[in-house]
Amino acid sequence: MKIAIVDDRQEDLISAKTFLNEYLAKKFPETFRAIQIDSFSGVEDFLKSFKPAIYDLLIFDIFMKPLNGIQIAQIVRSKDRDAAIIFLTGSEDFILEGYKVFAVGYFITDLRQRIEKISKDVNLVGSGSVMANRNLSALNYDVDIRYAVTTERVNIRLLPQGLTGDKYDSIQGTALDPAEPVAVLWESSDGKFSFVQARYYFGWISKNSLAFTDRETWLTYVEPENFVVVINNKKFVNVNGKVIRFQMGAKIPLQSSELENNSWTARLPIIENYELKEVSAKILNDENVSADFLPCTTNNFIELSFKFLGDVYGWGGLDNSVDCSSFVQNVYRAMGINIPRDADRQEGCMPIFAVFNNVTYSERLDIVRRAPTGALLFKPGHVMMKLGNDDNGKPIIIHAASSYFSGGEKIYIRKVLVSDTSYQNYSGTPTLDALTGIAFPK
Repeated sequence: MKIAIVDDRQEDLISAKTFLNEYLAKKFPETFRAIQIDSFSGVEDFLKSFKPAIYDLLIFDIFMKPLNGIQIAQIVRSKDRDAAIIFLTGSEDFILEGYKVFAVGYFITDLRQRIEKISKDVNLVGSGSVMANRNLSALNYDVDIRYAVTTERVNIRLLPQGLTGDKYDSIQGTALDPAEPVAVLWESSDGKFSFVQARYYFGWISKNSLAFTDRETWLTYVEPENFVVVINNKKFVNVNGKVIRFQMGAKIPLQSSELENNSWTARLPIIENYELKEVSAKILNDENVSADFLPCTTNNFIELSFKFLGDVYGWGGLDNSVDCSSFVQNVYRAMGINIPRDADRQEGCMPIFAVFNNVTYSERLDIVRRAPTGALLFKPGHVMMKLGNDDNGKPIIIHAASSYFSGGEKIYIRKVLVSDTSYQNYSGTPTLDALTGIAFPK
């Protein structure tokens, strides 16, 4: 058996090879020494030496330059349809995209560290039993990935525990739409929660909201052949007498692309003994859905964002609503542009329009004025969307805002609103002066 590992960071390459050697020695003690492992520290070196049928298994790091792991896998798949591909990653960004090139799975670089990391900053009184429920003592090399699909709008939690009732619940990560695929990596001690990888997030989900299935069926939810896109702030669908909620940008899988009596027939997952069963539901061809993603235009940025205007601020998707980053994420995905969750990760992954380093107030204002409609403006812990400039040249933004400060007093507003960039943070700094950067898709 021949294996190739490709990672452009030498330290990570050595760690990955060490981990793989330890795993193979433990798993296959009698045949381990017959396994050949080649390592490549550069994308170009690997592509120059690669030929079809040389390797039985290819392991690619996700984040490499000039090509990332998924792009390399696409090149490999055009030449070799048989070699197994596994991605090596410690990040949740774009992880499910790999299955589109028929990857067999992932090495989540230290699953234990991942589970511990997301719960590290959660402070709970008497949380020992909750921490123990993560079931880390049972975690070893052999983790069987299972495949599941959400059957309703569901919360991703940072610890295996239900909602606390707090509007700023520190355990809340984000929320997923129905019919979202997740890779199930681990299970809590009490068997009530699954630790999953969603498209852009790791965390714990109640097993009561997951329908387990085989990989082939699951892939039809990763990349459905036929679907409609939700283009309103929310869309309700009746599934076997239960009303489920989708948010803007969600893809609702269809049985076919054909309209019948001005309706599509959706195929949606329900649970029977934890297993996935598909049922049909009618989706009316109306202003709430589109047969495809909308084009990325100035008008669509404005129209889509205004559909949330006045909605309650929902920390991590609580109150069946949006916070600042999920608001802009939903607007963007309705136009087929996928960005991760959380403002800092959005700022880190998107094409840069401007970075505010050592600029004067007038220079800063001029940059924001020139930013196009739909551009994302970032300050620590918050993201806003540029709408335009008023008649006096003042930049106008729309965002899901929790609070602002006035005269040193914190004032909660908790809704999606339109404002200028003069509102202040806790230190009295206007938003314009607190901006760290602007991003916009090219």
